[in-house]
Amino acid sequence: MDEIIDKYGRKLHVVTIDNGCMSFTVLPERGMDIGDIYINGEKVSWETPEGELLHPDSVDLKEQGAWDKGFVASVSTIGPEIFGTPDEIRTVHGTGAYSTVDLSTFCVNESKDEIEVLGNVTIRGYEKNPVYKKEIRIVTKRNSTFLTRFERTINLTDDRQHIDDGFHIQPAGAFVSKGGRYVIPVKSEHMLLRDSAPAEEDPLKIYDYSMPLDPIRCYQYVPEEVRGLEMLPLPNTHHVTAEMLVDDRWTMAAVLVRPLGVFPRSLIAKRAKGKPMYAIEPCKTRPNSIKQKSIDGELMYLNPHESMDSWITLGYLMDQKEIKEVAQRIEEAKG
Repeated sequence: MDEIIDKYGRKLHVVTIDNGCMSFTVLPERGMDIGDIYINGEKVSWETPEGELLHPDSVDLKEQGAWDKGFVASVSTIGPEIFGTPDEIRTVHGTGAYSTVDLSTFCVNESKDEIEVLGNVTIRGYEKNPVYKKEIRIVTKRNSTFLTRFERTINLTDDRQHIDDGFHIQPAGAFVSKGGRYVIPVKSEHMLLRDSAPAEEDPLKIYDYSMPLDPIRCYQYVPEEVRGLEMLPLPNTHHVTAEMLVDDRWTMAAVLVRPLGVFPRSLIAKRAKGKPMYAIEPCKTRPNSIKQKSIDGELMYLNPHESMDSWITLGYLMDQKEIKEVAQRIEEAKG
């Protein structure tokens, strides 16, 4: 476990996990977010702004654009509180990524077959007393190019609570720097462009990294179920969806899989302002106001002291035949 000091003098820890093929960092003070990801020594996650990792206490969540400060993770927690249109209290992403692990619960276990990282995170929240706790387990097999993040989110209160979590995942590294595309299980006409950004001829296109792309393009959609993913190392292949980013030569792809029952909606976010960002955001609801989420019937709830389990699997493929096979399964789901 390495220690670093952010630009405000606060200390953070960075833990590196290496399974022999994939290595990645875990950020205990940032909700156990996953930082950088490497395959065989090559960085495959986004190029983060150097020196910008911040301790949660260094971020004023009420400040405009606070979600973008110290935001360097490749897998960053959204929620579990209501996220979306900000107001005087809530930030865009909720407070999961600004919550610190209880270091007494944090551990790394290694066996012949796998490595697991465990830790409990009490969610910072917006109230004086905490509302949620997360029990997190990140698992990777030896010499694998995949990892799975399991979470149990617990309502700590005596009241029924909205639960609205997800992840902002940025798996687009240098392998798509010359261009590429998203492969997602939804027809383009069902992708809704948010925030009055300029329309694109091809919303699935990943542009050459020399091209600026600002303002951000965010498309929200409801993905279809993807079947036939038994070739991937998943905890479950039933009622799941999958999304993929692939380079222009189809020689490397990032694949994200998760259960639709927990994360039934998605966003893709595209921006190239300094550092190119091509993200996938699996989520429970769209990032609208709580009033709009309620009208649309998207909100999920946790009863007092109830818990909800979830998982996501993120990995990289480097075999063209396998990439095309997974892409075919995703395309078939469009109907």
